[in-house]
Amino acid sequence: MVRLGRTVLVGVSVTAALAGLARHGVGRVEAMDRAGLSAAGFSAWQQGAESGSITTLKVYSRETVVDVTVTDKDGKPVHGLTRADFTVKEDGKPQPIRSFHEYGSEVVPAPEKLPPNVYTNLQPPPASSAVNIILLDFVNSAAAPDVSIPGAEDALGRAFAAQRQVKLEAKKYLATMPPGTRVIVLGLSKSLRTLQGETSDPALLSAAIDTMEGSAEGHAATYEQYCTQTEMRTRVTLEALDQIAGDVAAMKGKKNLLWFSVGMPWLTDPDTRPRDVPSYTSNLIKTFGLLTTAQIAVYPIDVRGVLTMPRTFITSEGMLWADVYNLPGRTYIAALYAFMQNTSEEQLAFESIAEATGGYAYYNSNDLASLIAKAVDKGANYYTLTYVPPGTKYNYAHHSINVKVDQPGLHLVYRESYDAVDPATIRPSAGLTLATALPASGPADMRLAMGRAMPASQQILFDVGVESSTEVVKTTDPQGTILGTLDPVVKAKLKDKSLTRYDFNYAIPARQIAFTDGPNGTHNGSLELDIAVYDADAKLVTGLSQTVKMPLSDDRYRQFIQGPFRISQQIDLPAGQLFVRIGILDRTSNKVGTLEIPLTVTKGSGMVTAGR
Repeated sequence: MVRLGRTVLVGVSVTAALAGLARHGVGRVEAMDRAGLSAAGFSAWQQGAESGSITTLKVYSRETVVDVTVTDKDGKPVHGLTRADFTVKEDGKPQPIRSFHEYGSEVVPAPEKLPPNVYTNLQPPPASSAVNIILLDFVNSAAAPDVSIPGAEDALGRAFAAQRQVKLEAKKYLATMPPGTRVIVLGLSKSLRTLQGETSDPALLSAAIDTMEGSAEGHAATYEQYCTQTEMRTRVTLEALDQIAGDVAAMKGKKNLLWFSVGMPWLTDPDTRPRDVPSYTSNLIKTFGLLTTAQIAVYPIDVRGVLTMPRTFITSEGMLWADVYNLPGRTYIAALYAFMQNTSEEQLAFESIAEATGGYAYYNSNDLASLIAKAVDKGANYYTLTYVPPGTKYNYAHHSINVKVDQPGLHLVYRESYDAVDPATIRPSAGLTLATALPASGPADMRLAMGRAMPASQQILFDVGVESSTEVVKTTDPQGTILGTLDPVVKAKLKDKSLTRYDFNYAIPARQIAFTDGPNGTHNGSLELDIAVYDADAKLVTGLSQTVKMPLSDDRYRQFIQGPFRISQQIDLPAGQLFVRIGILDRTSNKVGTLEIPLTVTKGSGMVTAGR
């Protein structure tokens, strides 16, 4: 046994159940009360009106929003409750419920199944008001002792196995998820990145999950290395949660964050942190404030499933137990006890994070697909209650929330407290573009619409078939102009790379294309077709833009609008993991349709050498 730090035999988890509030005009929690005017006040107002100077008196109050999940003794959602069934208390004092709304999932007809390699930006109606965010956290699930330590290869193998398993289980759920379920897929490894923006398409979501590579970083052979890595992991994790909250805050309604990770006891319980790791309590307050302000409920899910003691492991206090299977009897029992304690602390950390945000923690199950289904179902059926808190100051004071239902045998899940944090002081860098909306009016901004991970637009609907070509051509051939529209710097980067030619075959319902009337019964339409290709780091790799003008006689126009408009594009792509964004702009109506497809390009077929 090698000791890297102190030993704590009893871990006590402190639930930092914190939640953000918002003032008028900030985020989703917005409320305004107008003060009534007395007779004297009305007289003063009248005199001001007569003099041409009117003073409007407004009093603003903040509003606390609480999402409540109600289930029966069998864990099934309970519907049909009314405002009168609920009571809300803050710090033990009853609060009038200002607004009340019930949300539930609906049965949505399954969309028409498309042929292989054909995608559409037409999405079924949402089955629930909630959006589900799957976060594949491979930063924390990758942590393992250094391979130079006896028995560490077992811990490293378990980390890789857990990462592979969570991807398989997530895809298993997606294959059978209810139609209309809204899902976003994010990955956290070296940085937080969007694997797939919001969609209900299982094929796109599964392809996005396939793009997440395993991570083996985090090996520690000394106590100092363990502390350094723990600090790095904690900082990266909190920054990622802040970024998610800041980016989806503009989305209306509840968001369920399904966080596949491992517990971090030192984050929620300062008593378990290694002595050389700083306290993150103040950072955690801000993170929980952001999450709850953005109406995010966190559902932590242990990626490791049912746990058995590995040969080598590091406890949350920095103790390394090496090659435990070869330890003598009593020492082995001590190692087993340390493992059980560490596991308990990790699970309590999951519980703390879930309780702080109104979610639910899942662990000790290998059936991760069913856990995803349970979390999505819990997050889809809920009641939203709001009230105006008696306090008006953002002074970081801690307040308890208590919600009860006037019916026996029901179980309620909600955030049970909050700290009066001023959200104006919390300004995370939102770089995921998950909630950025296109302008409602004015000229369409195609540079914005074609940005990586922007929400798909359905103003123009289309299907697109994507397939690699076996055609071998030179880019200088008459048809080989695929790189001709690129910036010279981009072309230079691709010059020495082998490329594969891909065909994009569009089918666009012709009736949605706008035309202007010309002389002699003619009709004129114009479409812009764009392709932007990004790498795994969201950097532009290549792109293509093409404008199609359609001057039609009256007879041809009448035939044209009877069927789909079909058109094809080709583009040469380098090998690697890519994200292909496709956009169509109707220049006449100024409407936009977009779609993003994860695409793994392998070397082999249709090889083209750029710049020759």
